[in-house]
Amino acid sequence: MLNRSARLARRVALTILGLGVLGLGVAMLALPGPGFLVVALGFFILSLEYEWARHRFEQARQKAADLADQAAANAWSTAFTVVFGIGMIAAGIVWIVVDTLPASSPWSGGSLIFSGLVVLSTMFVSLWQARQAREAGLPTPAELIEQREHAEKLEQDGKSEQDGKFQHGGKPEHGVNSAPAEPSRQRATGPA
Repeated sequence: MLNRSARLARRVALTILGLGVLGLGVAMLALPGPGFLVVALGFFILSLEYEWARHRFEQARQKAADLADQAAANAWSTAFTVVFGIGMIAAGIVWIVVDTLPASSPWSGGSLIFSGLVVLSTMFVSLWQARQAREAGLPTPAELIEQREHAEKLEQDGKSEQDGKFQHGGKPEHGVNSAPAEPSRQRATGPA
């Protein structure tokens, strides 16, 4: 009986924690902060108890990684992201030190500092991965994303074209490939 009660308590605690973190991540999509990373963390916590959350975790993790890789591919985006991360850390320190600011407390300042550190670490990992890929002569993560998006667009265009032919009673021409090969969805991490 105790084992069953302990499992139920664990499930309830992880559900509440996961939903709280997920809600915070959704709020960070509109507010300053690493929204997709926090959403991925919320889905990860929920995935410890729920199968449906495992798939959502992977989607959110991939989206966060893709955004970081795309930002790392552009010098201006990289500079802005680094300045933004440093600014969040500075704002967090100010929110802790200056008592007259609205909602000034170690908790609000600490969350800004944490968010800034997450933004910076994510950017530095993406830059490191891109550098490792270039040194190994492999496409960078951002280039892989671009290839994947291009292949998906070609596939969509091919399906739309095929759908139009079938709707009008036509048959596809002999030898026409309607779905191009999809590039690998693996992220480049450099030599093993």
